[in-house]
Amino acid sequence: MRPPDHLAGSGHTLWTTITRDYELSTAEQTILAEACSTADELDRLRDALSDASTIVTGSTQQPVVNRLFDELRKHRDTLARLLAHLQVTDDANT
Repeated sequence: MRPPDHLAGSGHTLWTTITRDYELSTAEQTILAEACSTADELDRLRDALSDASTIVTGSTQQPVVNRLFDELRKHRDTLARLLAHLQVTDDANT
């Protein structure tokens, strides 16, 4: 099964790995595509953070943690929920 054209890096790898081992319904393919897009977004967020400051100036000039960290956490949570919904497992680690 070919991955969607918009996937890159981690998303493409995730699609290939899962579809190699599992046969997915159309609905599951849609969920997997979202999970793969989320994995690619995580890559972009990590890249952005590699050049960004951990502490930035907040709206009232106070030091605050860069909001990219919160976005990373949210994307990780989203990816975990999407993959859990698919109920795929890594048999090598179970």
